[in-house]
Amino acid sequence: MSHRNFYDRQRNRWEVRVSSRAEWRFEPLPGNPNPPRLVRPPLYAGDDPFELSEQELQTIFGTATPEARAEKKAQRASPFGDAYEPQPHTRKSPFLDDIGEG
Repeated sequence: MSHRNFYDRQRNRWEVRVSSRAEWRFEPLPGNPNPPRLVRPPLYAGDDPFELSEQELQTIFGTATPEARAEKKAQRASPFGDAYEPQPHTRKSPFLDDIGEG
């Protein structure tokens, strides 16, 4: 699938890349100092940005958020209020044939 280029309202050039039906990625083109952005496209957009006008893309782009960088992502707390720590394995065989040994 090809990618669509367009100008935002500040006249910066962007490239729209469809990651999935639920996520589009806006990549800055050369000369655009902004970071990449992610957006959840509206349902009517489907997965084809070529079906949209430049004004519709600008409106969708207005709801995009800057992409979080991997090193800045904070680890989310468990919704159950506990921290998971894997227990050390005492058994060596995945077939449980070493149960009686020890």
